[in-house]
Amino acid sequence: YRAGLASACLSIYAFWPYIRDILANRTRPERASWLIWALLSAVSLLGQVYEGADRSLGFAMIQTAGTVIICGLTCWKTTQWAFKTEDSQVLPATAVGIWLWAEMESAAYSLFVTITMSMMGGLLTMKKAFVDPTSATWSTWAAFFVSALLAVVAIGGFDWLLLAYPLYVMVLSGGIMLCMAAGRVVQARRPEVAPEHRKQLTLSVMSFRPVGSPSASE
Repeated sequence: YRAGLASACLSIYAFWPYIRDILANRTRPERASWLIWALLSAVSLLGQVYEGADRSLGFAMIQTAGTVIICGLTCWKTTQWAFKTEDSQVLPATAVGIWLWAEMESAAYSLFVTITMSMMGGLLTMKKAFVDPTSATWSTWAAFFVSALLAVVAIGGFDWLLLAYPLYVMVLSGGIMLCMAAGRVVQARRPEVAPEHRKQLTLSVMSFRPVGSPSASE
């Protein structure tokens, strides 16, 4: 019970520095990622309710509310509504995932689809965190990581269906922090490398293209 309560409290705190930095124009979220997460976190919450989650349920509820708030703030701060090329590829896949979730009777399959689609949004934020590490809030992702770890402890047993979502949040948060750290290392060691070149490098790795080959413009 204590681990579940601590997870919920830390998850509440995690959103605060991110919201504060958005309002102060220090954090520039990946809009498509937060739109995907706002929709899919609600799906995950419904899946956990269906499976009878109790002590870990507060974690999922706070995640859903927080992502919806940040998605709204991100859209409010957006001056250009057109999505980037890679975003326009991920968003339709997410829509298909939501349709699959609605058609599936198995909570296990729907949760798998939810996490897969959510990770697609996460890859967009990881790319952005590497290209522009100052555009993200480190403390938020660190708090999410620890909160998810506490949620795993709160479950208190090996139920992979209940463990799947907090474990996914740990992987996502850890990946974003690693990308931020890698981006900062590149900036420190090679300050002459422009963000545009780091972006091209990231896109090349994600699409398995050699650096310098033509890539889709945003």
